[in-house]
Amino acid sequence: MNQAIQIVLYLGAIQGLLLSIFLFSIKANKISNKLLGLLTLFWGIIIGTFALQSEGLYTQFPHLLRVFSQLLFLIFPLLFLQVKYLISKHSHFERSDLLHLIPWLLMIILNFGFYISSAEEKLILSRNDTLYYQVIAILSEEIIAIQGVVYSILSLKILSKYERKIKDYQSNIDKMILKFQYIGISLSLFAWIIGIIGIHLEFFHVEINLDLFIFVYLTLVLIIYVISYSALKSPEIYKLDESQIKVMFRKNQDNKPSGNDKPIAVKTIVETSDKVDQFSDDPIAEEINNKLLDFIDTEKPYLNPELSLQELADNVEVKRHHLSNVINQKHNKNFYEFINQYRIEEVKALMVDPKNRNYKLISLAYDAGFNSKASFNRIFKQMTNMTPSQFITSQQAV
Repeated sequence: MNQAIQIVLYLGAIQGLLLSIFLFSIKANKISNKLLGLLTLFWGIIIGTFALQSEGLYTQFPHLLRVFSQLLFLIFPLLFLQVKYLISKHSHFERSDLLHLIPWLLMIILNFGFYISSAEEKLILSRNDTLYYQVIAILSEEIIAIQGVVYSILSLKILSKYERKIKDYQSNIDKMILKFQYIGISLSLFAWIIGIIGIHLEFFHVEINLDLFIFVYLTLVLIIYVISYSALKSPEIYKLDESQIKVMFRKNQDNKPSGNDKPIAVKTIVETSDKVDQFSDDPIAEEINNKLLDFIDTEKPYLNPELSLQELADNVEVKRHHLSNVINQKHNKNFYEFINQYRIEEVKALMVDPKNRNYKLISLAYDAGFNSKASFNRIFKQMTNMTPSQFITSQQAV
């Protein structure tokens, strides 16, 4: 192995261990961060042992053979569970999720005879496997390959549905969190596909004069550094308070007053869906809409960057589900779009006011209810077809 590559792998392994310590130390969203901490710890171990192979690790310590390689069965289940617990309200780890460990436990059991062998026997078997262990090796490689693809697709699917669903409940969304989740999962899937290709080329004795597994482990190093960078740049990225998203995981409780609704934890946001009420009495919907518009005009709740659908429903004194339907039916928008249109009008008024000429745009954006520069610029462009700077220039020309 090239010495420079080996150094990079060592650095990645060390960074993975340090990152796991950092993630374990975070108090908010404990389950998700602990799962991600375990994931980066295992990545660090796997990368480190791969780099140490060229140093004769297994020759000197035969009892480590087939120990760390079994961690590969945990990588993608942990990745999937980390996403699940990041976007859902759970105070405890669900026992049913232990079922994801079955492939790992199965391989431990099937290799039990190998583990209790002497050091000399392990070295012999590693160089010349019996038919039994050859079959197990093929089985394990195929299971790992399937795991990587299936869990990656499930994770991306959950994130995609979450991104769509959250707009019905929250007025401000931190896209950065989702962005780094997408990057991490996509890079992991890319590494896995390269690994699958390498495994099958090796199985069919196809020589390509290129060690694809080095690319796999270098990609894992890249993932570790992406996570580290995102955590340093925006520490809150892995510190989501569960209370910020609890409203999205309540079961439909339309028969109870919205102010007394009790949150009920469910598996994931994907599993939660409100039934769409069909208003048989249009005047009722009209009345709710009038109350909503009056409250927005007088109280300007959109100036609160943390405004949620539940909070607005409590203030208007209607059921959350009914309010959501009114916004959808009367304004043809989801909650996210509905509230942000008011923020855009507010910030536009602030931008053209001569009194605010010396204020920075981001300061005006915060005053209008936006919680970040990125979300402000993105939403402003989407709703006005121009950037904030272009808007100001257009107003000065008038």
